[in-house]
Amino acid sequence: MTSGACVLCVRADALDAAEAGWLLRTECWGVSMYPSAAVPGWVAVQTTRHTEGLKDLNHPEAAELGPLLSRVSAAVTLVTGSEHVYTYSLGEGCPHTHILVGPPQRELRGKAFIAALLDRDKSVVDQATTDLTAIGLASELSGRRGPAHPPYRRMPVHHPKGDIT
Repeated sequence: MTSGACVLCVRADALDAAEAGWLLRTECWGVSMYPSAAVPGWVAVQTTRHTEGLKDLNHPEAAELGPLLSRVSAAVTLVTGSEHVYTYSLGEGCPHTHILVGPPQRELRGKAFIAALLDRDKSVVDQATTDLTAIGLASELSGRRGPAHPPYRRMPVHHPKGDIT
């Protein structure tokens, strides 16, 4: 990682040093819980080196991105039980290449949900559920299920037709 003024490079250095830092870390990419708010099931997928958009990806980073996003989306689906998984990336507020991935919440869908997510609306924040979801996602992404890592219970996802568990 490079440090300096880039907030995601600095955050990545801290996650590299933390025992429970990344949900998944590869040579090219890191997956962590969404750093701006405790929104259940939302993760950030970011390059491990400083890049400023998809145009800056080298061949290994580009080759790994599609399969990684598919793997992360499958884990989010399995752990949260959500029928839909959103991906979102602008790079306006933070120029480091990163893609946000996660399920819609409660009755919010589409741009209404994305607006609430980016505004850090308290209605989509739930620290306890986010913590449990992080455990399930780390387990699913690492493939570590067994006696030491029992299968997790799907997190409840609030849906307009009723809660899904």
